Amino acid sequence: MINKIGVEKIFCEYLIIGSGAGGSVACKYLVDKGKDVLLIEEGDHYEINQFNKSISKSFLYAWRNSGMTPVISKSNFGFGEGKCLGGGTYINGGLIWRTPEIILDRWNNEFNTDIFSMDNMTQYFEDIESTIDLSSLKNNVEDNSESKKILEIGKKNNIKVVKVPRSINSSEKDNELILGAAGKTTNSILQKFIYPSKTKGLRLMTKCRAQKLISENDQIKYVEVIKDNLIKRIYSKKIILACGATQTPMIIKRSFGNSFFKSEINVHLNLRLGARFNENMQINSSLMFSQQIQEYLHDGVLIMPTSFNKNNFFSSLAKLTNKELMQIEQNIQNYSSFIIQLASSSNILLNNFRDNTILSYNLNNNDIAKLRKYFVIFCNALFNVGAEEIYLPFKKNYKINKDTNLKIFFEKYLLNNNLEMVSVHGMSSAKMGQKKEKNIIFDINGKSFDFKNLFCLDSSVLPTCTIESPQATIMAVALKILNDNFN
Repeated sequence: MINKIGVEKIFCEYLIIGSGAGGSVACKYLVDKGKDVLLIEEGDHYEINQFNKSISKSFLYAWRNSGMTPVISKSNFGFGEGKCLGGGTYINGGLIWRTPEIILDRWNNEFNTDIFSMDNMTQYFEDIESTIDLSSLKNNVEDNSESKKILEIGKKNNIKVVKVPRSINSSEKDNELILGAAGKTTNSILQKFIYPSKTKGLRLMTKCRAQKLISENDQIKYVEVIKDNLIKRIYSKKIILACGATQTPMIIKRSFGNSFFKSEINVHLNLRLGARFNENMQINSSLMFSQQIQEYLHDGVLIMPTSFNKNNFFSSLAKLTNKELMQIEQNIQNYSSFIIQLASSSNILLNNFRDNTILSYNLNNNDIAKLRKYFVIFCNALFNVGAEEIYLPFKKNYKINKDTNLKIFFEKYLLNNNLEMVSVHGMSSAKMGQKKEKNIIFDINGKSFDFKNLFCLDSSVLPTCTIESPQATIMAVALKILNDNFN
């Protein structure tokens, strides 16, 4: 039961709600300027390497809804978010991609401006990369067998393969890192942004949930939060929302009603393939991949390996018989995981119902056509570099071999109601725009149209999806918003 008696009042100059990519940048920026900053985070604080490569423990404690928020869809679809100090940066692979120029050009064209040109954004990317010390991290393709296969595919098919810029999950052998459970590292967002800010005076409250924004005229008067089953009121001159793709719009909807704005989440769909080779693919199984196919970026498609973990791999094979699972177990060293990632042209719809997040999604025909095209391309490529069987993210007819007619197979079985997919990249759910509209509540400088002291600088405010992993984009745009509003 929530206790409302004797509500405590807390005062600060700047309140940051959420500690992920955007919130962490705001902490460092404002504390470095000597500001009084309070950071609140709904989740708990977990030390680096606390889960020691255990994805199941990471899911249970550091992810929202124990790993996946269900999405109402014809497909099996789960949406993943961090819920801990560091947010999504704690659980992800730490990919630090600069926003592709085709995306920045799209934003500039939409807003009839040049503020998002690569020339203008480079200073912010460089600042983030310098703080993370990105250039010091190694990226050795020889340490990851799946990455070598991606390179081989690139050479055989004359397609673009690029090195992956990472912060925390480097390929150094003593790091013991896997996607979803941070390992031994010195370059994480916690270590480079939040911890240093705390030593300089950052005030921090974890396990503290922001419930409502309480407004008076054109200002947010205070934020109602729940901490230790007690309601508290935080009064701040300026409030920064950095809660993430579902929680930023949710707190707005809880505060002002579902009708305040229409919220849709742009997503990257991840569809995982398992492949069996006739060679040992798990020489260094805890190491992150280092190569990515970027040939199809113009079509919103990326292809890459994904960190291999036996338990996580088996969790995607629940539909197999016990006999099939035993055969895989006996030759587990020959298996690898890969991902086809698609920037979906359909959006997740988000609504608040009795304080619950309701997500719904419908994969459209354009996305299905793209997936069929690139499943044919990539499965062909895998067979050409030694794959003998491929396990597909399908509910039925999930296994193919070298003799399968891929075009006919995917036309028949790659269907909306036969897919199993996830997304861990949500964006644009409270996106910026040039004028106040039904689905636009922040301007292109991240400032609320309705409330003078309210700002947003997480993935929600991005104009569109980024195709690449959005962490560096969120951080660079956050830094730009801070420079524009708080310099």
